[in-house]
Amino acid sequence: MNNIISISFDDIDSQYGGCTTHFTGIFFNEIKNKVKLIDYPLLIRLNPGIPWKTRGNASTALRFIYDDPKEIFEIAKNLVDEYTNPRPPLPNKKPGIVMIQGKPWENEKFKTFYKKTLSDFVLLDDAIKLLNDESNKENVFYYGGKGLIGATAAQGALGLYEPYTYELIFYRLPENWDKERCVDDNTVLKVDKSLPSCTINNYDYIKEKSSVKPNGPDPILAGFRGTCEKLLWNYEKSLCEKPHFSLLYRSNQHTSFELFKDFYPYPYRNVEIEGTVLNTKILPKGHVIITLRTKYGDFDISFYKDTGPLNKAAKLLEKGDVIKVQGSVRPYSFNNTTISAYSMEVISINYTSIKLSPRCVVCGSRMKSLGKGKGFRCEKCGFETKNVEKIEIIKDRKLLPGIYLPETGELMHLQKEKYVRLPILTNFPNVDEHDILKIYNNP
Repeated sequence: MNNIISISFDDIDSQYGGCTTHFTGIFFNEIKNKVKLIDYPLLIRLNPGIPWKTRGNASTALRFIYDDPKEIFEIAKNLVDEYTNPRPPLPNKKPGIVMIQGKPWENEKFKTFYKKTLSDFVLLDDAIKLLNDESNKENVFYYGGKGLIGATAAQGALGLYEPYTYELIFYRLPENWDKERCVDDNTVLKVDKSLPSCTINNYDYIKEKSSVKPNGPDPILAGFRGTCEKLLWNYEKSLCEKPHFSLLYRSNQHTSFELFKDFYPYPYRNVEIEGTVLNTKILPKGHVIITLRTKYGDFDISFYKDTGPLNKAAKLLEKGDVIKVQGSVRPYSFNNTTISAYSMEVISINYTSIKLSPRCVVCGSRMKSLGKGKGFRCEKCGFETKNVEKIEIIKDRKLLPGIYLPETGELMHLQKEKYVRLPILTNFPNVDEHDILKIYNNP
């Protein structure tokens, strides 16, 4: 009997080179001859504001057909243990595996749980309770610790009628993990310019460098993002280091799907909040802090210098401007909650006016008031008159209404680029192993 199986992973990260997406590629290579894929491998980004997240806060999932779910689950457990034993997980991390026989992406409870993990804080107990509750209706298997949160979320992700993108990830040979990555930025630029407008955040045209290389001693060489899955392979020519293997993921990256909610800004939530600017403070290093009066109270909003255009726009804000901010709530201290801004919409500008004394009709100099009702005198030529009044001038503003985003290289993983048109899934794709996995050296 052929069973639809969905298996997901999270928290398989390590300071010694582990990575959840890297593990997923190794696991898929292990089972590829047993199963029939019904979707691309999934890369699921979660709430970027969670402080104890894995790098990039991503879980993964595979959807396929196979007749023996228990066999697959045992392979996954053994491989996770084997993968993590030589490279202990990061502090407070514990890998999580969830496997469900059925279509959890159509289950409203799993879909709701997934959406909550995009914008809110979720407890491990919540994930375990959901898995236990649903195990009465579907065959549910799970194993591990805190990683069960992300792994459970991945089960409800990227169903029909949701936007999506792709990421093609190239992985490094183990002997290169502690060496500098070799990706040719000029070639990335050439490929980026040669493709239609279907690539996302692969080259930073302001800083004139690629945005595809991670930092740190992890297995990823480079990741190329876009909506044109076949054309992403063109970036392979930019690699000046031989990869270990590569895997093409379907993802919720850069979709902004369910990312921001208009709700009270409790710590670690991603919120969309509208209000009136009370004051603007520019810090010595160029960061900007504004105080925003909202229906929930007054909150500090931070615009970091490295967000580029977003930071520059924030410097032009003045008291009375009405804005809508999307950002992550950071509890920097018990009494100080700050919203770190990811984007800003300027809804209306508060134009203020100043009153100036009139100019002298004789010599053109600015006149001086002699007191209320006493008229004006020109200090330069001595001309006096009571037949003029102060002139009201509207103060010029350089800020315009509109949407302001960080520069391309500073976009959060889930943030949508302004001009990218996203595909919507209407049918699950027919996927072959050769469409998604390329092995240069057997992992």
